[in-house]
Amino acid sequence: MRLHPFARLLSAAGVLLVARHGVVASCSSWSTRFQQDIEAVCVCNVTHCDLVSTEYLSLSSSHVGLFQTSKAGDRLAYSTLEIDNSSDDAADLIVDSKTTYQEIIGFGGAFTDAAAINVYLMDSDVQQLIVDAYFSDTGLQYSLGRIPIASTDFSGYVYSYNPSVDDFAMANFSIDVDKDPLSNKLGLIQRALNETSAASRNLTLFASSWAPPVWMTTSNTTLNCEMKGYPGGEYWEALALYYSKFIDAYEAEGVPIWGLTTQNEPTKQELATKFWQSLRFNTTTERDFIKRDLGPLMEQNHPNLKIIILDDQKDLLLDWNASLLDEEARSYVSGVGVHWYKNLDFAFGTTGDFDDLVTFHDKYPDVFILATEACEGSLVKGLGTGVGTNLFDYSNITWQRGENYARDVINDLASFASGWTDWNLVLNTTGGPNWADNQVDAPILVDEEGGAEFYKQPMYYVMGHFSKFLVPGSLQVQLNVSNDASSMLENVDRVAFLTPDDQLVVVLSNRDSTEKSIRMSLQAEERAVTLVLPANTVQTVLFPDLSSRSEGSEASATANSSSVASSACSPIINLVVVLITTVLVASFRS
Repeated sequence: MRLHPFARLLSAAGVLLVARHGVVASCSSWSTRFQQDIEAVCVCNVTHCDLVSTEYLSLSSSHVGLFQTSKAGDRLAYSTLEIDNSSDDAADLIVDSKTTYQEIIGFGGAFTDAAAINVYLMDSDVQQLIVDAYFSDTGLQYSLGRIPIASTDFSGYVYSYNPSVDDFAMANFSIDVDKDPLSNKLGLIQRALNETSAASRNLTLFASSWAPPVWMTTSNTTLNCEMKGYPGGEYWEALALYYSKFIDAYEAEGVPIWGLTTQNEPTKQELATKFWQSLRFNTTTERDFIKRDLGPLMEQNHPNLKIIILDDQKDLLLDWNASLLDEEARSYVSGVGVHWYKNLDFAFGTTGDFDDLVTFHDKYPDVFILATEACEGSLVKGLGTGVGTNLFDYSNITWQRGENYARDVINDLASFASGWTDWNLVLNTTGGPNWADNQVDAPILVDEEGGAEFYKQPMYYVMGHFSKFLVPGSLQVQLNVSNDASSMLENVDRVAFLTPDDQLVVVLSNRDSTEKSIRMSLQAEERAVTLVLPANTVQTVLFPDLSSRSEGSEASATANSSSVASSACSPIINLVVVLITTVLVASFRS
């Protein structure tokens, strides 16, 4: 096995980190399966897997922390910069932490059948590394998860939790299909909950159904199906009970459900060429379902549940409002869910429909906006970054997909979204399994043949710029651009938040091929910093709690203003690290 050149340099100096499972915590691009380096992809196995630095947790008050992911090869690389003890009215970016907006719910991905299948294909130690990568304190610390109710196209087959015809009372409802040995979906969710708890984070979970049991449909199929009868009738009432039984069953397994979308993508896409489980209805049918069936039952059985409407493309948002115009239906609605697929990878000048989010928020400020699904590789060849997975085309595809993520997340947040949910947490290298032959991409892909390694793509690291630092409860704050800098920053996506611990967090994404020198000023705190944002780079800038300027002055005396994160070990631990590293490096070389 080969080590990344930078990892070789660190090993020579004796400063390679050793993770909790005895894994060397550096990035290696060498794939044993493919017998080659995979450019700018970190390959993880039982002996090698990179971690996210935690040094920012001890940031002094005289420095800012900076995490950087770039096309040039940085992967959440950590460094620090000194803060100037004065504000700068002529700065390029001015943060106004006193003007606040929406609150963060979380960031994460979906626990699909495919994700569970792929994780449990791996060796047991590698399984834990994947869970750690997303949910531990040395990983991305995801705080949001989506759970499909029964099957999706990313399942091995079509199933429901109650195939018993006309069982309106749901007497035969069962989630056994989600349990070992039939499935590891529930087990994966439970492991994630345990990991987030250990990392002092809460994992907020919401559920979405793709289709009802087939006996509820008019044409005896769940593909592009419609419900029998009308809201208020026995079939729609049974559907609401089906959802309630799901929540009961999962909560009995220690999995609390915070939210429920009314239906995944209820509208049919006109140009779709592939079909899978999909219940179709319009906004007025959704309104009637909510006020006659779903809302009253959930208020009775699950009074704290958040009902989320739409759960479909952003361009539908402004017209999908029947539930909000009806006083009775609106009383049950907490939020709206949006998908990103009409972005088309921002090809042909598509703008992401971010203005529609702003318009919606202005009209319905008490209804939260949550990005409930997105993924790359969902298009066709020749459009945007195309279809499926492509580990080996870094310059044209894999980096661009990460940059597209950053662009959408930042602009969604700047347009009042409260979080962002990726689609499959984990897929295999062909973009599956998917029974409908609808393969796409995911931030982590696994070696489905050997079960010994997995691949962290740029999308994974981009997600970390948000999920790890914008903790639930963070508030968006005003971020102003000076007139002189507006042209320079035209292709720099940006957003700022204040965490519950009073830490200012600014996320920047430079889509240009040239670097930017940016002067940033904190208006209320009277501090400023100058940073360099390289070409095609995502940065998260972390300001310490600046309420007391005296704190951390001693620590800052020994801080390196541009140091790359390294381990802070005692002499004895350093010796152990050096010895272990020497043995491992010798054994890894091919």
